[in-house]
Amino acid sequence: MDIQRTSSDQAWWRRRQPRLALAGLALLALLVAGLRARPAEMSVRSGTVTVATVERGPLTLNLRASGVLLPSDVRWVAAQAEGRVDRIEAQAGSRVRAGDVLLRLLNPQLLQRVEESRWSLQQAEAELRALQSTLDSSQLNQRAALQRAELALRSADLQWAADQELQKDGMVSKLAYQRSQFNVEQAKQNLALERQLLERCSANGQAQLAAKQAAVARFAKALQRDRELAAALELRAPIDGIVQELALQPGQSVLPGAALAKVARADALYAEIQVQEAQARDLAPGLSASVDLRSGTPDGVITGVVSRVAPKVSNGVVKVDIRLEGALPRGARPDLSVDGTIELAHLADTLQVQRPVFSQGETAASVYRIGPDGVAVPVQVQFGAAAVSRIAIKSGLKLGERIVVSDTSGWRQSQRVSIQQ
Repeated sequence: MDIQRTSSDQAWWRRRQPRLALAGLALLALLVAGLRARPAEMSVRSGTVTVATVERGPLTLNLRASGVLLPSDVRWVAAQAEGRVDRIEAQAGSRVRAGDVLLRLLNPQLLQRVEESRWSLQQAEAELRALQSTLDSSQLNQRAALQRAELALRSADLQWAADQELQKDGMVSKLAYQRSQFNVEQAKQNLALERQLLERCSANGQAQLAAKQAAVARFAKALQRDRELAAALELRAPIDGIVQELALQPGQSVLPGAALAKVARADALYAEIQVQEAQARDLAPGLSASVDLRSGTPDGVITGVVSRVAPKVSNGVVKVDIRLEGALPRGARPDLSVDGTIELAHLADTLQVQRPVFSQGETAASVYRIGPDGVAVPVQVQFGAAAVSRIAIKSGLKLGERIVVSDTSGWRQSQRVSIQQ
């Protein structure tokens, strides 16, 4: 059943509708303001915050990054010949001296080849001795023929001299005289021919000896190479140091050239630290540095010098090598995690403060400054150059003022923070 409104009720609604709309809008605004309102002040205990005072003085600019110790003298031991692992004499982490056997390989075919090379060398040496004997005999025969030719020439010369004397007295015929002269010429030619034959025989013998000696040298070289390969079946440490890698099992086959073990000197280490690319712009070789071995003792910090800065960025970091100076403390070993600190510059006099959490050099940030009444309020500060634990101030703070340097990320909703004792 419909209820009809009277004209007086409708007039009353029309008269009050604008007021009701304004009241609704005011109520909505109050609700929104209440939702957006931040607490005006919060309280924290002094023991939960870290406070630092703005000071003036010298500031050493440095950066810190983590890294590892690496060996500067590393030797890989490679297989010289194919073989099968017979025995393993050392394990990763073992301290060895130069010449110590690391592992032994087995190759029966190589050992057999050594014997065959030795037999071939012995045969070639025997053939060389036989050839030398033959050439010596040939030389003796040729020298004997030369001597006979010399005697024949001397005899012909004597006969011709006698015939010359007899011809003067007419006691020898002209034919006999000419025959005697002819014998002298024939003996001279025969002597010259025998001398040429001796020279040819000597040269030919030298050539045969050189060829056979070359064959002997070739067999000797082959035997030496095979013996060296056989000796290399015992892989030995090339230097004094610590075995870094040796992951083999008995019976495992290896190929020539395969890297089987890694040995590094324990007293020759350097630090490789990884610096974020944003902090690496001022790095250069020659900068002073220090390396912390994280041992918690004073002798766990080693001085050093930056020796190399990587020319490229890898995965957002720049690798920096630090050459360590002085004796290494106990516990320093390859792949040990360390912290490196590099001194970039030194400011003689600057306004500075302990570095707040999450602060960065050469940036603007908001920090909470503590007033005389113990209330901290946010202020804008322009930071300058930053060190590991301190940071320079360009503007926003004055000498002697105190700020909160601990984490204040939970104070973002408060403009005033009361620090209670």
